[in-house]
Amino acid sequence: VALKHPDALVIGSDQVVAIDDQILGKPGNRAAATAQLRASSGREVLFYTGLAVVCRRDALERVEVEPFSVHFRTLSDAAIEAYLRREQPYDCAGSFKWEGLGIVLFERLRGDDPTSLEGLPLIRLSTLLSDAGCALL
Repeated sequence: VALKHPDALVIGSDQVVAIDDQILGKPGNRAAATAQLRASSGREVLFYTGLAVVCRRDALERVEVEPFSVHFRTLSDAAIEAYLRREQPYDCAGSFKWEGLGIVLFERLRGDDPTSLEGLPLIRLSTLLSDAGCALL
């Protein structure tokens, strides 16, 4: 995108979820989401959200990773099924939508930018844009 639009400020972001050393992708279906939530139950799950800000005209290229940790409550199969029935988070890394009912799955959160759980760390992005000289207000 930056190559095709050298005068544009291009922002990109993506996220991976890890339990121990295993990367969890987007589940894609109910069975995979059930397996991911069972694996997350009672455990700490790490989220790594990559953020890139590029403007070729200004020779700006910043790439950062925002880590965030979620400790899940112990989840019963009934709770997992009820959650999946209501939210259907099959296109979400980690099989939840924290901005919706997903918040009830968590015992505690740890990190600098909770918006990274949605896939775009807005606090970090604001800092990068400000550092690049963009007027935010």
